[in-house]
Amino acid sequence: MNKEYAGLVRENKAAIIDRWHQVVLGYLPEKMHNKTPLAGALLDILGEVLDSFNGSEGARSDALSNITRVLAVQDLPPSKAMSLFFDLKAILKDPAFGIQKKKQWDEMQADMERLTLQAFDSYMAHREKIYQLKVEESKRQAFMMSGRTRA
Repeated sequence: MNKEYAGLVRENKAAIIDRWHQVVLGYLPEKMHNKTPLAGALLDILGEVLDSFNGSEGARSDALSNITRVLAVQDLPPSKAMSLFFDLKAILKDPAFGIQKKKQWDEMQADMERLTLQAFDSYMAHREKIYQLKVEESKRQAFMMSGRTRA
C-alpha cells in the first residue's frame, strides 16, 4: 500500500522518534528514563512502529507486539498505555513534518486509528497471558503447599 504521508514520516523519522520517545518515557517511573536498557529498547521499538507505516501488515504486527509487550508489564492502565498512539498522531499533526494536505492527513488519521485498535488487541493479549501465568503460578504454589502439609 503506497501511503502519501509515509514518505514524510520516513523523512522526519529522527525528529518524530525523539519527540515521541520523550512522551513515552513520561509515562514510566522516573527511574526508567533515558540511560536505562528499557529506554534504549523503547527507542528502537518506536522506530519499528514508524517504519511499519510503509511496511507490510506482518511488520506492523511485529512492531506493535513489541511495544505492547513492554507496555503490558508496566504498571499503567490500558488507557494510558494506548494513549501513546494518540500522542503520535498529535506529533505528526505538527506542520513541521509536512502532513498538511487533507488527503494525506485523512489517510494518516485513518491509519493511526487502525494502528491504535491493533495495538489495543495486542496489548490485551499480552495482559491476558500475564494473568494466565499468574494463575498458573498460584495453582503451583497451592499444590506445593498442600503437598507439604500432607508430609
